[in-house]
Amino acid sequence: MKAVVIFSVLVIVFVSLAGCTSTPTGGDQTEGALHTHYEYTERWSLGLGCYERVTGYVYNTGAIPVEDVRLTFNLVNTGSGTIRDSRSVYVGSIGPGNTVNYETVLDGECTQQYRVNFSFWK
Repeated sequence: MKAVVIFSVLVIVFVSLAGCTSTPTGGDQTEGALHTHYEYTERWSLGLGCYERVTGYVYNTGAIPVEDVRLTFNLVNTGSGTIRDSRSVYVGSIGPGNTVNYETVLDGECTQQYRVNFSFWK
């Protein structure tokens, strides 16, 4: 009986922690003809533990294509200022007026607070 109670409590804990654990935070950034909007949300899963899910889009407001666009995201610990994880998302060429969606995951720790920093690389 004791094992059933412990198992039930563990199932309830894992189910309640699964999925989104914070509200989305976002930002916008422009560099030249490129503009991006991104949002990140702290999440938890049994396989990944705590992580930040980053989604967004980048679009070309100019009249000519922009080649070899790369977006870099850093997961920064708000207490210490250190970078916990970093991801680079290769977008490629973006034609005039075109939009490209992207998504990536940054690995964090459940006991820390983070923010996501963003930069363009062309």
